[in-house]
Amino acid sequence: MLMKRLLLFFAVVTLLASCTEDTTDVVKLSVRSQDWIYNSDSAHFDPLYYSYSFSMPEITSSVYSRGLVQVYMVFDGAQQALPYVQHNQDTNGVDIWNWTRTIDFQYSVGELTVFVTNSDFFDERPEAMDFRVVLIK
Repeated sequence: MLMKRLLLFFAVVTLLASCTEDTTDVVKLSVRSQDWIYNSDSAHFDPLYYSYSFSMPEITSSVYSRGLVQVYMVFDGAQQALPYVQHNQDTNGVDIWNWTRTIDFQYSVGELTVFVTNSDFFDERPEAMDFRVVLIK
């Protein structure tokens, strides 16, 4: 009877230890305004956008194929999951125009790239931005 209880005790401890294993990493990243890369291919009439690529060794082949990568933009004490779409309206005193800014991302093994695109493709360098990357293994 004592042996069964010991086996049950060790089985429960092992189960609890495996359940509490941390399978999530959180990485904070920042881009300065001057570091955004201008992208456009006028020969193919591709729209203008800005991007920045981060080296992310945390995105292993295992995370890429069996995990999850989620990126949040951090601003004003809040977080917004990407993609983030913000609608804007500007005026020059006479004309009013509406435009949208989209911030999204893509990733591959070892790298994460963030993109900023304005729907009017106006060449306006994005401001500095902070991101929070959550990797689930």
